[in-house]
Amino acid sequence: MKFQFGEILTLGLCAVTAAYLLGNRRTIRALRSLRPFVVPFFLMTAAWTATVLEGIPSRTGGATIIFWEESADVARAGGIASELLNLVEHLGYAAASIWLLVVLWRGFRTPREAMP
Repeated sequence: MKFQFGEILTLGLCAVTAAYLLGNRRTIRALRSLRPFVVPFFLMTAAWTATVLEGIPSRTGGATIIFWEESADVARAGGIASELLNLVEHLGYAAASIWLLVVLWRGFRTPREAMP
């Protein structure tokens, strides 16, 4: 299997955190300063999930990975899935980064009244 321990651990911690956030939605809504960080967390969750899904082993019993294009046969069978998972992964990271950039920029900018 091509799973890396760090990827599985990250997804596991993410799943526990997501379950907590979903189970405590009312509390999260009450914490106004935490709310802007929920959306990028779930975008990262999608990216981490796509990363792990790329490592699902094929049923051939060999070392090939069905979503990872290691051979011509696997590339024909899983090439589209590999590309889509890779796209989801990188779009998730990019969208979460942009979201966090905007949240932090808005949170740390100087109000116009305070400017000399």
